Amino acid sequence: MASAAQIESLPAVKARELWKLGDAAVVLVYSSVVLWTLQYHEKWADEAQAWLIARDLDLKTIWFHELRYEGTPGLWHTILWIAQHVFHAKYGALGYIGAVFAIAGAAALLFLAPFPRYIRWPLAFTYVMVYQYALISRPYTLFPLLAFLAAYFYKDVAKPERISLVLAILALLTLHGTILAGCLGLTYLIQGLQMWPVLDVTVKRRYFVCIAGLTLLFLFIVLIMKPTPDVAEFAMKEKVNQLGHVFQQAQPTTLRKTGAVISGAFLDYTVPSAAFILLAFAWCAYRRKPLEFALPVSSLVVFYALIHGYPHHHGTVFVAAITAIWIAWPTNDPPLARIVGENWPHIGITALLLVLCTVNLFDAAVVIHREYLYPYSGSEDAAKFLKNVGADRQPLFGLLYGVAAIQAYFDHNILTNLHTAYFHHGLPDEEAGTTLNLSELHRVDPEYIVVYSDEPELMMQLGAPYLFNEGYRIVHFSDGYYLYKRAVYQRDTYFIFQKPRAGQGSDTGFMPLPEPAGNEEAP
Repeated sequence: MASAAQIESLPAVKARELWKLGDAAVVLVYSSVVLWTLQYHEKWADEAQAWLIARDLDLKTIWFHELRYEGTPGLWHTILWIAQHVFHAKYGALGYIGAVFAIAGAAALLFLAPFPRYIRWPLAFTYVMVYQYALISRPYTLFPLLAFLAAYFYKDVAKPERISLVLAILALLTLHGTILAGCLGLTYLIQGLQMWPVLDVTVKRRYFVCIAGLTLLFLFIVLIMKPTPDVAEFAMKEKVNQLGHVFQQAQPTTLRKTGAVISGAFLDYTVPSAAFILLAFAWCAYRRKPLEFALPVSSLVVFYALIHGYPHHHGTVFVAAITAIWIAWPTNDPPLARIVGENWPHIGITALLLVLCTVNLFDAAVVIHREYLYPYSGSEDAAKFLKNVGADRQPLFGLLYGVAAIQAYFDHNILTNLHTAYFHHGLPDEEAGTTLNLSELHRVDPEYIVVYSDEPELMMQLGAPYLFNEGYRIVHFSDGYYLYKRAVYQRDTYFIFQKPRAGQGSDTGFMPLPEPAGNEEAP
């Protein structure tokens, strides 16, 4: 017969089960939003690039040759390689591969995070979680899942092998993952050293094994990522510098990039976002976890500002901050009724997270609405046009990195002037894809040329006239908008030029840019 205590606990057990069903229902809603939005997303060049490399190269060549040109470790390329070469996945599956990882990350947040549900549930639908690192199929779709698993295993000092495995996978994901893994690994080790006198001998041995394993892994990443002299980003730097002060002034300053990543990662404006960072750090310090917040967040901000950063990297700082707050959060989170009037720091961090959720929920709603209305990239439309006119079955030229997004819709390299379907960021191949070789153009005499442009008006003013002089005219324009929160970071467009053959007629080559695609004004 059940005891009185057991009988009294039955309602609590049923309540917990019902709340878990609620968590599962939120995962289903999250999955529905992501999968519905995915139907309207046109993949851009960064998504296609990894797919093409995985399609056309063997794993050995990817890991020990091509990765240094890509500037990222090869876990994502390996996943795509397995999807294509083992499971024979087609390009259309790419979005769903990323979505599966994003859903797993959201599930980890909803089922494992120590936050109360009134924080967990809206946090899953913030901009980074439901759009940028869910819909855009790049390695970052795995970033929240791995970071959150690291946070979940962080407090278990006696089992270093679990978090070490997660950090190893995270380090192989992206350079941002490598930085976050290194920071969390270091703070976890400091935590272990503080507990060292009371740890069992076998646990201490596992620490040494994990330290050795992660050290070797980081050395391996340095080995495969070390640039060679033909890596275009470095080899062309001297040539770029010769452009002088005009070029340098056109580049964003370090201060501007710092403001951009801070505002983009949190509350969309620099001052409130900086305030968020300071208040979140103060709370983590109050919880005796200052390094867990300061080290990864500051490292990622510095990496963005000084070395490499684009808007889609802002989310790494967002995830790093949530991970740190997760680590610092009390294990037994008290009910809201007991917090009010008793624990002002806890009230503060709760309010801070709710403000973060509110701003980023609005961002997510706006960008998903615009994803439905507008093409993210013109690549799919351009590929359809080229197929319809049979341009892929004859000599065809393509210019600039974005043409990789078109290549992914074909099962072979369709561009005569490029040696590979993917865009090889090494010399002399990159120069061949970014400059028009007139002697080769005259020799091959392609009927069609496709040109990517993130500034179509500038393309019409400066680039198109060169092709008009060679007898080409614009026959198709594919519009696209690189959506970012409530703005457009840049255009993602494609111009297709044709050289009229005998009997096709001729004109000046001018075609005005069409009105923005969609059902309302451009975002």
